[in-house]
Amino acid sequence: MRLAVVAGGWHWPGSFFARVASQANGADLFAVAHRSPELQIVSQEKRVILETAHGPLADLDREMYAWFPDIPALRSLGWDYSEEPNTVGDWGFFNQWLERHDYRQYDVILSCHDDTFILRDGVFKQLSGNWLLLANGRYAQAPPAYVRGSFEFWKRELLDMLGGRIDLGTLPLTREGKTDTPSGIEALSAWNNTGVPLRNFLVRRGLAERVSYLSPHYRISRWAIEAERGFLHYQDGAPWSFEEGVKELLQDSSAAVRDRAQTVLSQ
Repeated sequence: MRLAVVAGGWHWPGSFFARVASQANGADLFAVAHRSPELQIVSQEKRVILETAHGPLADLDREMYAWFPDIPALRSLGWDYSEEPNTVGDWGFFNQWLERHDYRQYDVILSCHDDTFILRDGVFKQLSGNWLLLANGRYAQAPPAYVRGSFEFWKRELLDMLGGRIDLGTLPLTREGKTDTPSGIEALSAWNNTGVPLRNFLVRRGLAERVSYLSPHYRISRWAIEAERGFLHYQDGAPWSFEEGVKELLQDSSAAVRDRAQTVLSQ
């Protein structure tokens, strides 16, 4: 299986780029930047918030942002670095990558945001099955074929069906030229519906059952925890599902997962 990882670069936690590089053996790694990791604001805005944040998830945020890579550091880890206009988040950076690369070279492509904490080894060994789209997690009340748009494995077959580009619908908001992370959760709400055209496509084609998940819980699986606006301790979307995922992780029968989860999530 030939694999690529396409990461949207905005928050630039060093742990994410290092851990993915160490686990995705043989994969081609691409960091598509919507702002440079070398801007002072990248680390500054995180440190300001983490100075006063409390709790086990905030501690995990501090671990995630213990260091910030510059461009040479990313390249030394094996990442192909490029910069693109910040027209839209979520799959916007993936579309930009698709415009410049031949996705048909790959059997599977992971498209993900960089504000993701890789909890343990093994996520790249979970790719068997008849799925077309494999996401990190969901919440019980989510509509058929729902995915968050921030951590998904795509099979080439699905990208072929889509004509090599993901329909994001109408995009009333662009942040081209801006380098700050909006503090309000609703500040980017105009981008929340970018996944609807894909979801409708999959349902209309009778393919909803070929969307699979690493976890039944929102933002969290045994392998990865996704952040909200750059921070794991932020909880806006489906917090009840996320909290259930944390509890399940702490009860995991795998000693390695349980011990790791207790280390970083227990009070």
